Amino acid sequence: MTEENERWSDSGEVEPADLLQHLIDAGLTDKVIRDQMLTMMIAGHDTSTALLAWVFALLGQHPETNTQLLHEVDTQEKSALLDHVIKESLRLYPPIHIGNRRIAEEMDFDGNKVPKNERLFYSIYLTHRDPEIWENAEDFCPERFAHGRKTPPMSYIPFGGGPRACIGAAFGQAEARIVMTRLLQTHTFEFTGHKVHAHMGATLEPRPGVMMKVMRRAVVS
Repeated sequence: MTEENERWSDSGEVEPADLLQHLIDAGLTDKVIRDQMLTMMIAGHDTSTALLAWVFALLGQHPETNTQLLHEVDTQEKSALLDHVIKESLRLYPPIHIGNRRIAEEMDFDGNKVPKNERLFYSIYLTHRDPEIWENAEDFCPERFAHGRKTPPMSYIPFGGGPRACIGAAFGQAEARIVMTRLLQTHTFEFTGHKVHAHMGATLEPRPGVMMKVMRRAVVS
C-alpha cells in the first residue's frame, strides 16, 4: 500500500483510503455503496476482460493483421493499428451489447408511438452491424478507423452516448492499449482455430473461451 492509499486514524493506526473507504466517508447508504462497488467490479472489470478476449480472438483469426501489429508494437512508441484493432473489436463485439433510455417525449418508431417516460431498450450490437451504416458490416476491418469515422451520430456507441455515456471510456481503452502492447511484446499467441461464438450475458462473452498457445518471446528493449 502506498502513502497515497493510506491515512492515519485518531488512534494512530493506519487505515486504508481506497474506493470503498471514500464511499463510506461520503456518507452514502449501505445500499448505494453496495451498488457502486458492484458496478465497479462488473462495469470496470468484466467489460475489459471481454474486450481483451475478443481482441485476441480476432487477431488469431486474422494472422496478417496480427503480424502487422506485432511489427508496430516492436518498432513504434505508439501503434495506430492497435488503436484501430481495439475500436473495431468494440464495434463487432461491444462488451455492453444493449442499453436503455427513458423517453423524454412521445416519439414515433417504426409506425408505432412510444409514450413519454417509457423505458426503451436499444441494441448496441445490431447498431454496430447495420449494413446501412457500416460498409462490410460483418467483416473485421480495423482500417475503417484509420482516417476517422464518417458515420451518423450514435452509430458507434460501445460506451453508450450522451450525458449518460460511460465515465470510464477513455480509461478502459487506454488500459486495453497498455495491456495489449506489453503482452504482444513479451509473448506470442497462437490461436487454436476452434469455433468461438458470442454469448449475450451481462457482457458479450466469447464462448467457449479463447484458447491460445502462449510462448515467451525476447523482450523488445
